[in-house]
Amino acid sequence: MKSVLRQLDRWRSRERVVLLLWGAARLVAVAGTVLAFACLVDWVFDRYSGSEWWRRQMRRTRVFAPSDPLSVGETPFGLRVLMTFGQLALAGFLAYLLLVRPWRRTPPVDDFASRAEQAFPVFDHRLVTALQLNRPTADTRGMSQPLIREVTREAGEIAADHDVMALVEYRRAGYAAAVLVPVLLLWGLFLAVNPGLAGVLLKRQALLPAEIPRRTQLADRTAPVHPTGTEVVVRFEASGEYSPSATGTLRVVPISSRPVLKNGSQATDQDGNPVFEDEPEEYYTLTNEPDADGNPTAFFSVKLPPASLDFKYQARLGDGRTREPGRVRFEAPPQLGADDPRDPPLTAEQVLPDFLGRVPDGPRKGQPFVRRAGGWDRGEVVDALPGSKVIVDARFNKPVRAAKLVPIERVPTKRPGVTEERARDPIDPGEIDPNRKRAAFVFPATPRTVGYRLLLEDDLGFRNPVEIRRNVRMWEDRPPAVEFKPESTRNPDPAVVDGQGNPKDYEWDMALTADGLIQVVFAARSEVGVRAANIRYRVIPRGVDFAAYPKKKLPDGTEAPIDHPAKDPELLIFDRLPLTRFSRDPKEKDPPPFVPELGLFLDSFRGVPRPDRNKVNVEFYPLPSRNPRDEPGELGAGGRRNFEVSGLLKKVPERVGDRTVLVNRPIEIGDTVEVYVEVFDKLPGPDGKPDPDRPAGYTKTAVRKIVVTEADAYAALKARDEAKQKLQDKLRQIADDQADVFRPKN
Repeated sequence: MKSVLRQLDRWRSRERVVLLLWGAARLVAVAGTVLAFACLVDWVFDRYSGSEWWRRQMRRTRVFAPSDPLSVGETPFGLRVLMTFGQLALAGFLAYLLLVRPWRRTPPVDDFASRAEQAFPVFDHRLVTALQLNRPTADTRGMSQPLIREVTREAGEIAADHDVMALVEYRRAGYAAAVLVPVLLLWGLFLAVNPGLAGVLLKRQALLPAEIPRRTQLADRTAPVHPTGTEVVVRFEASGEYSPSATGTLRVVPISSRPVLKNGSQATDQDGNPVFEDEPEEYYTLTNEPDADGNPTAFFSVKLPPASLDFKYQARLGDGRTREPGRVRFEAPPQLGADDPRDPPLTAEQVLPDFLGRVPDGPRKGQPFVRRAGGWDRGEVVDALPGSKVIVDARFNKPVRAAKLVPIERVPTKRPGVTEERARDPIDPGEIDPNRKRAAFVFPATPRTVGYRLLLEDDLGFRNPVEIRRNVRMWEDRPPAVEFKPESTRNPDPAVVDGQGNPKDYEWDMALTADGLIQVVFAARSEVGVRAANIRYRVIPRGVDFAAYPKKKLPDGTEAPIDHPAKDPELLIFDRLPLTRFSRDPKEKDPPPFVPELGLFLDSFRGVPRPDRNKVNVEFYPLPSRNPRDEPGELGAGGRRNFEVSGLLKKVPERVGDRTVLVNRPIEIGDTVEVYVEVFDKLPGPDGKPDPDRPAGYTKTAVRKIVVTEADAYAALKARDEAKQKLQDKLRQIADDQADVFRPKN
């Protein structure tokens, strides 16, 4: 009986193996097909998921919606996880369905014995009966033991004569091969044709970090930082297989600066980072970037419009794409800007030349004067004097790596009367702040200087996009301004009787006698200081024709009459009387003030009898500075000279042969005395000394007086006093009439 059982067990085991082969083949075929489909889905996602339509469809789903706006450049990780675990679940289910359950449901030996009896009728139920009766658990009570042994012997003899293993069904093994071989062939073909891609796809199905290989590779060549408000050229270098005529897609996602609010405060993610609103993405077309000769290159680029909001970007060209999103950050370029809004970001001060003196005392003793003209707090320079220097103090909005100042001059060109601006060599800062946010420049102001500009560069190499230019207006070279003050008999001291009242009551045009005088009171001013003053005068003879006087020859060969002292530097007609510089005792602590309207000091008449006041002269007095520590003195001057005409000579033209000579004659009644005041400034010549060729400034008009007799002078004085008395009476009457209007009536 043991031999029969061994045959049946072998048959049963062989059937189990066939069932396992059939189940395993179906399991591998289904799993391989599903794996192939999952790899295809992964590849399709990775290859084609960059389009705008695809992204819109993904956003409609919550499972596949990307958390990063640029992450759809590859298969969403959630989808990969879903496919991987789905395949594992499917494989587990199929393993149970096709392997475990068939193994557990394999028929017992009795079923195989019954199949053997059906295949071999000679058994005539002996095989099944023998198996059942020879089991230890068989209930054989009441049965004949010899009969059981006989049935068992006969079943063994019959089994020995027949091959039970011939009854094994091998058809399912053929079916297994038919199902499994196509799948294995397809995968084998894929592995043979593109083993790299196959290996990467299988790794990705195992959730390993692997990138799908592409024929085209893109390398980002875009600068990560750009100046705020400028255009950005996004560039990529392509390699591998690509066509220069192909176009790519650039997807740009601005980085929002608008926070997401939750319960009135900014929302944060699970890591505590602030959450910002999503900005709409934008798409641009990448095209090949030709070289200077127009030939295609390996670079593809697109120029984005000016922006100030940081953005991320990702590019696709053919089957290539950038693996990690790029990012462009905007940073403000260097410009003027002060940390304290109360401080001007740019100032310009003028260092006055030494011929105007230096600070006499105080913290800046011995240093040049510094002037702030209009617009100094904007960096403008007005009336810059020759020989002066300009100090420019600039503050910046960020630390700078380099700062330079470029003076600009206006120079003549080869075309007559045409000038052009030309930049001089850049000047480095004379002083720079340790934090590199402030610098000071010093440059000389030349007659051709018209302005300057600042060139800034920060640590990123950004330069100021808007030109920082300021104007420099040079002082217009003009002679000193001189004016006459009215003749007056007023005392400069307002504390005395004849120094009170209306100053105009003391003014009058004094008559001139042959031994009289002309009261010359003047005031002068110049931005470059006042150096000296003279009286220029002439006596115009009565009844003499001016055409008889010599004329001045002009450079063009013509002649012009000498009717002004500026036209008579040789003193042919106009004589010169130098005015003596007046200086107070330097030991005086508090000198009395100077009264410019009278050309005298407040104490000039103190202790001087009235008849001798005409002898008091302050001929030329340079005015001191009102603020000696900040402003130079002697920019203005004044004085008073009682110009005596007695002894003056007039120049009368007389014919001597064929030429005209001027003959000096004494002054006479009826002659006219013409007086100008001539003032020179301090502007030095090239050698640094007073320039004798500097043009002088003159009073706009001359004082002209006709010499009259003593009687006529007395009559004029009397008429003046009477007119003054009548005016006072009239004013007194008007005052009384006005008082009667407001006086109450009885």
